[in-house]
Amino acid sequence: MRLRIWARIAAAAAALLLIGGLAPGGYFETPALAAQPADVDDFTFDSFDGEYELSRDAEGRSSLRTKETIVARFPDFDQNRGFIRELVRNYDGHDTDLQVLSVTDEHGTPRDYSTQERGDYLDLTIAVPEGSFVHGVQTYVIEYTQRDVTRYFEDTDEDEFYWDVNGTGWAQPFGRVSARVEVDPNLDDSLSGASACYVGSLGSNEPCDRRGQQGDEEQGVFEASADSLRPGENLTIAIGFERGTFAPPPAPFLERFPLLIWGGIASLLAAVVTFVVGAVTGRGARTNRPIIAQYEPPAGVSAATSAELLRERKRGMTATLLDFAVRRRVRLLRDEAKDRYGLEALSADGLDPAERWLYGRLFDSRRDGTDVEPGTRIWLKKSDTKLGDAASMLGDRVKREVKKQEYLKPASRLIIGVVAVLLFVALALLIAHAIAVGDRVLTIVLLTAGVGVLICGVIAVTWALASRHRPTLKGAEVLDHLEGLREYIRLAEADRLRVLQSTTGAEVDEELIVGVYERLLPYAVLFGFEQEWQAELAKYYRESTPDWLQGSGSADTSFVHTLSIANFTRTVAASPVTKGSYTGGAGTGSGASFSSFSGGASGGGFSGGGGGGGGGRGI
Repeated sequence: MRLRIWARIAAAAAALLLIGGLAPGGYFETPALAAQPADVDDFTFDSFDGEYELSRDAEGRSSLRTKETIVARFPDFDQNRGFIRELVRNYDGHDTDLQVLSVTDEHGTPRDYSTQERGDYLDLTIAVPEGSFVHGVQTYVIEYTQRDVTRYFEDTDEDEFYWDVNGTGWAQPFGRVSARVEVDPNLDDSLSGASACYVGSLGSNEPCDRRGQQGDEEQGVFEASADSLRPGENLTIAIGFERGTFAPPPAPFLERFPLLIWGGIASLLAAVVTFVVGAVTGRGARTNRPIIAQYEPPAGVSAATSAELLRERKRGMTATLLDFAVRRRVRLLRDEAKDRYGLEALSADGLDPAERWLYGRLFDSRRDGTDVEPGTRIWLKKSDTKLGDAASMLGDRVKREVKKQEYLKPASRLIIGVVAVLLFVALALLIAHAIAVGDRVLTIVLLTAGVGVLICGVIAVTWALASRHRPTLKGAEVLDHLEGLREYIRLAEADRLRVLQSTTGAEVDEELIVGVYERLLPYAVLFGFEQEWQAELAKYYRESTPDWLQGSGSADTSFVHTLSIANFTRTVAASPVTKGSYTGGAGTGSGASFSSFSGGASGGGFSGGGGGGGGGRGI
């Protein structure tokens, strides 16, 4: 009886627990349903207005006073204390002597701020104290000065004030961005009359709304604006001046070049010279035998292997396919009606392991070509990646096979070691210089990035020298045979017939000539004589076409398809598929200023191509 009572009590308690757990906010609620904190970058900017006063100081150098009025819109809940404005300190490789004068609100009331140098940036943190937050619309007015903000551009033959306004390093959108540049009246006569502005992400050359061109009422004032900028989009303005208007920044560092720097550069140059000597010299073993004309390929050496030994890897696939054809392993196809080329499987007999792999790869075999039915056809297109992938992988396989057969030997380990030591000494001297002059930032950069570059450099040098294998005596004998083959192919026909005559000891008939010429067609491709060799071979076919070549779509049965197919396969095989691509751009994820090598005032610039700019982030 008591057992039943306790069972009922337990069931009731379980029901209450279940109801409580399923209720909103209950303990059964999954973490995904719980409220998540918002990101501090989840806010927007209503406007960004930059006002610039450009002048020339007593030394003839450009001077800039900037006033940025930034209106931010923060959420109404406790998320942000403010934001960090990333101001770019360096332009065109030199420090601009950035000095922050004040940070206030729209009424001139000072706001708390702090600064911290971070590489090429000055992080200007504008935030209320820890535990406090800002809400709604907030206005920030930042004033600062800089020097040497102009530069000379060779393509326009002008000095330019080429400046980014808000910068590309923001994760927030801007409702409006504007710029107003007032040029000192003393510089009015130096204005070239060229001006431009650009809007958009880094690299965009889309023009923006602007004023200040010739004919405007207010001389020396240039204005530009853009609305509804998305994250990462920027406004850039460019104003041209006559060449020599501004003096370049001084370079005292170059005038007092320290001995340790010279030593580091000398060590680096010595490493480069040693590397070049190691890459160029060391030709490997030689047979010292005279080169004798050869009329047949070296025994047991495939066309792909010959291409690797001759360092003609780009021609290896084309030569191999022609070699398959003249050996009657495939038939080359030409469909003129559809303007395409193809291959027909005939037989995989007699192919070496690398060739069998390629045969199976081309015809989608799972057993190195042994299961490919004769008569199987494939058609290739210029956009097809099969041939390019196969060519790249064939080259790698043949490279391993060449090493395995001991045709080549690796580069000297001594040279690799000397280059590595010289690179280490160069970096050590640079670090010693940075410590001696007390440059803490340079020391940190050299100890971090420098060590990484050193490691990558040693790996690259090792790979580059190790990949330049030198021929062994065995490899030299094959190369001598190939050189004899090259000599035979480039001879005049009468001379070639004499070589055949002396080899056979009997009168050379047309069938033997055709057989020899066909067999050497792939090697003519390797040596770059395919056009001349095809012309010679075509004379013996007259009006017929070899059985390893088939055209369709017209009555033309001439031999000219061979060269067009060879050219096609070489073009497609040189374009393997890529898993990803990278398009250029000198900006960084945090919105670093990108100093363009081309002027922008005459219309050839782009957004993000000037100095200034930068970006920012929430806090």
